[in-house]
Amino acid sequence: MKKLNLIIIVVVLLVLFLIVWALKANQKDVQSNIYHKDLNSAATVQVDTVKTSEFTESVCYLGTFSPQREVTISSQTLGKVIKVGVEEGSHVVAGALIVQLDIDVLKAQLNSAKASYDNASITLKRLEEAKDGVTQMQIDNARTQLLSAKYQLDLLKKQISMGTIKAPFSGIITLKNFDLGAVVSPGTPIVELTDISRLKLEINIPEKDLFRFIKGQKVAIATDVYPGVTFEGRTLFISSKADASHNYAIKILIQNSTKNPLKAGMYGRAFFDETISESSISIPRSALIGSTKKPQVFVVKNRVAHLRDIQIGMSNDTHIQILEGLKENEIVVKGGIVNLSDGVKVRIAQ
Repeated sequence: MKKLNLIIIVVVLLVLFLIVWALKANQKDVQSNIYHKDLNSAATVQVDTVKTSEFTESVCYLGTFSPQREVTISSQTLGKVIKVGVEEGSHVVAGALIVQLDIDVLKAQLNSAKASYDNASITLKRLEEAKDGVTQMQIDNARTQLLSAKYQLDLLKKQISMGTIKAPFSGIITLKNFDLGAVVSPGTPIVELTDISRLKLEINIPEKDLFRFIKGQKVAIATDVYPGVTFEGRTLFISSKADASHNYAIKILIQNSTKNPLKAGMYGRAFFDETISESSISIPRSALIGSTKKPQVFVVKNRVAHLRDIQIGMSNDTHIQILEGLKENEIVVKGGIVNLSDGVKVRIAQ
């Protein structure tokens, strides 16, 4: 019985040995196939020649666009809305009718006030021209009555003019708080009028960067909404007092564009391109792989891509400054990197 068990154990071990041997042989075949595929098939890549030239760094400050002019227009008198001249989102010109209130009662009161004023004026004139039987007190009282009548007349004229509400400047109705037939009271907000023909980019900068801004100077502006489009602004305001974080408020005025219209609330960037070196080596941003802690590039030599460690410096929107690891006229891969590994043959796309 013991002899039989020993034979079974030997057979099982032999089977296990054959299975392990077969698996290892198959793994070598797979690795060999992958290895030959990586080395023998050429990956198509786009390349760039490393050159020495001036390198510019883009310094950016993020901010938000706000309207140059924005006002909440309120009613200054009591009245019923009998005519609506605008809708929310509509564009109005300066002097355009926004709302007309019912002023018929005020007009009737105005007619009565005119009659009172005329009577007071006639009475004063008659007393002043009288030769006998008129005291100075009567004349003074008549003058007081005339002044009171004139005050009431002027007040009613002003109230009537308040019944017609017009746009103080051209802009867009961004909020409308009334409808036809509504009764509004003094102080009731009617509309919000926003002028975005010019906008202000409001940014905050650290005190060490104050030297970049001078009131009235031109400033380049960019947005993510219109990639590649640069707007021109001028520094309108520089705060003379820092906030709690030692940042200073800057306002940059920009003329809005009809071709690429900006809106209030959008993000914008004020940027400065500064030359930091007259003889810097740089590569396209697309050529960089790895992380900022271990940046790498693929260098092409004899149609083979070699992975190389580098040291990087400053960067801008398109290029990265190289401090160590590359020389002028070397060729780096800037496109097709996803198909590469160290030592793979490459075919340069034309």
